[in-house]
Amino acid sequence: MSEERKPAVDHGTLVLGERLGTGGQGTVYEVPGRRINKHAPDGGWDVVYKEYAAAVLPDLDADALAAQVGLLRELSGADARWLCGKAAWPAAVVERDGRARGFLMRAVPDRFRFAYRGMAGAAAGGSRLANLEYLLNDDGYVARIGLTISERDRLLLLADLAATLDRLHRIGITVGDLSPKNLLFTTDPRPECFLIDCDAMRLRGATVLPQAETPDWQVPAGEEKATRTSDVHKLALLAVRLFARHQTARDPAVLTAVSPALAELARAGLDPDPARRPSPGAWAEQLTATAATASTTPATAPSSGAATPNRPRDPAVQPPAVPAAGTGRPPGAVSGGNATVQRWLVAIAACVALVVLIAVAAAHSGSHSTTDTARTTVTTSDDSSYGDDGSYDGSDAYDSSDSSDSGGADPTDTVPPLSAEDEAFGAVTADDCLSNYNDEDLDWTPSTPETTDCSDPGAYYVVTSVASDDCGDDDDMTWYHSNDDDTDTDLCLNRNYVTGQCMYAEKKDDSLSIYFNAATPCNADIPDDYQYIVRLTDVYDGAVPGGACTDSHTWQTDNGTSICGQAIYKRHGLPDM
Repeated sequence: MSEERKPAVDHGTLVLGERLGTGGQGTVYEVPGRRINKHAPDGGWDVVYKEYAAAVLPDLDADALAAQVGLLRELSGADARWLCGKAAWPAAVVERDGRARGFLMRAVPDRFRFAYRGMAGAAAGGSRLANLEYLLNDDGYVARIGLTISERDRLLLLADLAATLDRLHRIGITVGDLSPKNLLFTTDPRPECFLIDCDAMRLRGATVLPQAETPDWQVPAGEEKATRTSDVHKLALLAVRLFARHQTARDPAVLTAVSPALAELARAGLDPDPARRPSPGAWAEQLTATAATASTTPATAPSSGAATPNRPRDPAVQPPAVPAAGTGRPPGAVSGGNATVQRWLVAIAACVALVVLIAVAAAHSGSHSTTDTARTTVTTSDDSSYGDDGSYDGSDAYDSSDSSDSGGADPTDTVPPLSAEDEAFGAVTADDCLSNYNDEDLDWTPSTPETTDCSDPGAYYVVTSVASDDCGDDDDMTWYHSNDDDTDTDLCLNRNYVTGQCMYAEKKDDSLSIYFNAATPCNADIPDDYQYIVRLTDVYDGAVPGGACTDSHTWQTDNGTSICGQAIYKRHGLPDM
């Protein structure tokens, strides 16, 4: 590797703008007035800055970060152009007092966003980053939120990712934490995937921070992380889940209807023996061949009232969870008759803490890695963005004559006062009960916490603790909130069951399946994804006493609580339950 390194950018020369996201590893900011790559025809691209949190600096390998930045100068012009077009690769180290504190990268362009619509089909929240996690839901949900995707698109997105992995591996880069949370996509003008969180990747065996994995996307226990074969394992998982329309599916048989050859590739890719896994190139070849005859008709939303196979899952609110065994039921479903509730793990996974609400146009979707990671950005580039000789413009990629002048002051030194929303979160304490619940779009309603008596039927959640990072594994849900002063207030919640409370349910054979976190006011409308509203008639700490709940359905949660309930509302045409 070349010893020549690009000079670092001094933090004092930066004027930081809007904070785009904060997580356990750091914070991402806009950098107004500073542009990257003077050869770009529009005068350069906007820049963002990721600053590492003080807590991770002892584990930060500054040499590994500098090597990632220096890679762009080592590669041929063609490889540098390609890498900058396929991944959010670090392009300049930022130092403060001679110590690496973060790096600069190009801001994400609009082509990797889409106009998000709410579940009712109306515009809701403006544009969002086109995160691949959206596609791991049923076709009805994908169409309703405003995405247009065909079977051929899905195949070509995977083919592009497989080809990207193949070329990254040849350069000496392994992704490691490969999951849909670290991938953006577009289908215009053609299906392509783009990798973010590139500082978490491994370059020639070196890593900037300790390797992390997204829950439900781990390699088998004991296997080394961030290797070529671990990337292939996760590619196989993604292929299965992209066509299962499910966040946690693992059965390669779902690909048989698409292509028996792809199903076999997936089985081999998930083999516990890394040596038996196929190469990304083999995946790319088979995916491209299969796409040639695949349907180009975009999936559409089902007609009103039609049931969908899996509950929609918005990556900003609801993380992956394990569905009931042998069913296509949404996570958290449990059938009446002393069935056991499967906990709907809405902790947004231990790694997240990146409170980047993707309803805000400039923010990135949250990461779920077991080590928190702030969002990076990713863009494409074209040949005109490079020097006349085709090489990447490393030495002058950043214009040192910033159009704004910080005067050497650190813009993060001034801490803004807490907003009314921040104060509302700060006022919540352990053992408080909240009347908030998730609406049809999986947004908190109301949007700020409201406390109530824990015996009130509207007391849907009890606060187990208030954290500044992740909640414990035993908590049912985490409500993440990022304050204006760059701190976090995370409410760790458990469901609170009260007689008279209502929940959504669905018919299964002669019983009802209730949904653990689908609490609702009793007079609410029934969303398309449910069939009944159940009112709780009794709640017991432990087993139901003999003779109780005789005229009601009975369920037992996994924390030992038993609940009895009756269906009080149903969709037209459904039987009484």
